Amino acid sequence: MSARKSLYVHVFTVVMAALALGWAATVAADDDDQKFPATGQMTSYRPSDDGDIKAGVTLDYTDNGDGTITDNNTGLQWAKKSSDGSIHDVDDTYTWEDAFAVYIAGLNTANFAGHNDWRLANAKELQSIVNYQNVGPAVSAAFDTGCAANCTVTTCSCTAASNYWSSTTSANEPAFAWVVNFNFGFVVARDKSHERHVRAVRGSLDD
Repeated sequence: MSARKSLYVHVFTVVMAALALGWAATVAADDDDQKFPATGQMTSYRPSDDGDIKAGVTLDYTDNGDGTITDNNTGLQWAKKSSDGSIHDVDDTYTWEDAFAVYIAGLNTANFAGHNDWRLANAKELQSIVNYQNVGPAVSAAFDTGCAANCTVTTCSCTAASNYWSSTTSANEPAFAWVVNFNFGFVVARDKSHERHVRAVRGSLDD
């Protein structure tokens, strides 16, 4: 083989290897972006159950210090709840319509944490922060830390062990919307005219 032909073969091999590496890196990056959260359950009750396999990415949150929590897997930013009688108070409940017209509108009007794109989470988003290892409330510590009388969203994080409205309506009965129960973690449809707890979110999985 001539020196020139040998050089061409070498260059071609290097280029193809580089392209292959680039493709592999892209696939890896894409795979890394698809972070389906685990349930949080760590206790195993039989071989190959959820607590044994622990499928999904470990639940991972960051308290941003401004009254919000970022889910490091989904990228969603959640508004914390307090116990201070403010709009953030964990004990406040709303009808489904008022969850939008009063609570969400109030956060956006106040530009809470520097943002005015707060919204009511859909059913799957809301369920993504359930931690099935815990009960009463069924959440990770980021959503249940130091909750005491007069604490604010910058000093504590509260979750009621109760039903929270999602923005998702029941297709079977449009007068009902799906709620996530943060006592045990189940999801059920409830009458929109009844009052439930609420939690706001912003961002999307596409961000």
